[in-house]
This record gives sequence, C-alpha cells and structure tokens, in this order.
Amino acid sequence: MKLISHTTTALGMAMVTFGALAGPLQRGDVPADPIWLLHMDCDALRPTAIGQFLLAEMAKPEAENKFAAFQLMFSFDPRTALHGLTLYSTGAAPEDGVLVVYADFDPGRLVTLAKAARDYQTEMHRIYTIHNWVDDKKMKKQGGTPRTYAAISGNRVIFGQKQDRVAGALDAMDRISPNLAGSKAFASFSNGTGTFLQAAARKFDMPASDPNAAIFRLSKQLDLAVRESQRTVSATLTMEAGDEEVAGHINAIASGLISLMKLQKEKPEAVKFAEALVLSQEGSKVIVNASMAAGDLIEGMKADAARKEARKEGGK
Repeated sequence: MKLISHTTTALGMAMVTFGALAGPLQRGDVPADPIWLLHMDCDALRPTAIGQFLLAEMAKPEAENKFAAFQLMFSFDPRTALHGLTLYSTGAAPEDGVLVVYADFDPGRLVTLAKAARDYQTEMHRIYTIHNWVDDKKMKKQGGTPRTYAAISGNRVIFGQKQDRVAGALDAMDRISPNLAGSKAFASFSNGTGTFLQAAARKFDMPASDPNAAIFRLSKQLDLAVRESQRTVSATLTMEAGDEEVAGHINAIASGLISLMKLQKEKPEAVKFAEALVLSQEGSKVIVNASMAAGDLIEGMKADAARKEARKEGGK
C-alpha cells in the first residue's frame, strides 16, 4: 500500500504551497551544526495577504477535494492544523535531510497508517519508536528499496531517509546532544513579526563547471528572510563572503543577474520584481532587499500559474 508515501507527499505539498507548539523556528529541535536550514512558520503565514490568497486557492473545488481526502485519511487538515515545517541537513548527501512537521494530529492514526505501508518495520531508540517502510514512489523512480523513517515526539513528526538522522533529531530535541539553541550557527534566524519563511545555508560544495553557482561558491553563508507587514511583502537575502574583495565579486555577479531579469519582457511580473530589488554591500556582506505590495506579488503568482496552465494545455 502507498498510504505513508501519500503522507510525505501531502506534507511536502503543504510546504511548497504555503507550505500547538511551533510557529517560529524551535532552535532546540535542530542539531547544533546544520549545513542548511529552512523554516516555514505556517501560523505567521495564514493571516497575511499571501497566506489568505493561498488558502483561497486551496478552497477551490479541485484542491478542496484533495484536502478533504487527506483529512479523511490522516484525521487533520493541514490548512488549519499545520503550524510549522523545519527542513535541515547536517550532511552533504541529499539523504541526510530531515523534515520536522509541527501539527495537531492523532498519533495513533498515523501509526496505524504506517503499519499498512510496504515492509513496515520498527526500531527502538531510547524511549522512541522509529517507524520505517519502503517508499514506493522512490522505488519506482530509483529502483532498489529506499526506505522512509519517521518518529513521533509530542506534536512533532520527524521524517528522514536515514534512521540515524531521525535518531539524531530526537537526541537534539531531548538535549542529549547539542542543538541549535546553544549554538551560534545561523544566529540571524529571528522571530520577527510577520516573518513566515527563513532559510540559511553554508559549507557550499558546488561544481566549478556550473557558472550559475558562482555566487554559492564565493559565499560562506546565505541567509534569507521573508515577511509581510501591512500588505507589503519584504525579503532580505544576505550573502556573506570571506572578505570585502570577494564580496565585491559577489556584488558584481548579483548585479548582472538582476540586469538579466529586467530583460525578460515576456514576463512583466519578473521585471517588476527585479526593479524592486535593492543591492548593497556592507564590508564582507552583500545584501539584496526587496519590497513589493502583496497584491502585485499575488498578481505575479496568478500570471505564472496561467502560463503554466497554457503550456500544459498546449502540450495535450
């Protein structure tokens, strides 16, 4: 059966679409030395103009039917019961990633569904049961028998592709191993009013053959924060280099990329976004600020969706 595969798919959809305890990042729930980290505060997003637009889109008949089916199967509606999503990795491999889902859910219901998955197994880690099963979706794409691992702790469900990564998350949460609350890593993460998306990355290992990855290779760390206040969406991207000279190179590359965006006349919303970007350099840091009316951003999202639908119809 594919019930649990559907679980991770639906939660991933909620993360992309938006998207008890949670809301802002819970630093104590993350190991002390992640390579990259992304947090979506669903509670902060819902009341914003962007959040209300997304909820309206999800209330349309086609989406409503999917969410009704999800709610019937898993006994919670992610549009109202999902509070936050934290995705991070402490290793370089894609399989090292961990997803922590904060939601109001019925643990017994989730365990029952897990038991119905292909080749369901369990392993104990201290007081926790780590459930695991064969991921049918990945098996079809990649072959082999890739497994998904998951554990429940309070209002948190921890997903991973490696058992030791899920176990490491549980140890960090229980203060058995160091966590981000006692670390200086990603200190820029804040719980500012209206901030609904934050991301940071460091220790980049990008191929030298990819010219588009130049900014990542030159940067020691990237930080992104997106917020909405008084129907204005603001985003700040900070790129930190090793010294001021390298920051100057990053500044030049970023300036060129923004100029290229302004040339996309077939995408007026992209041009409008590019024109809203303000680039500056402060010593070894390059900062890109953007501020747009939420209504303009929503119109851009609608236009992009319309283009995708037109391409889809044209491909039939």
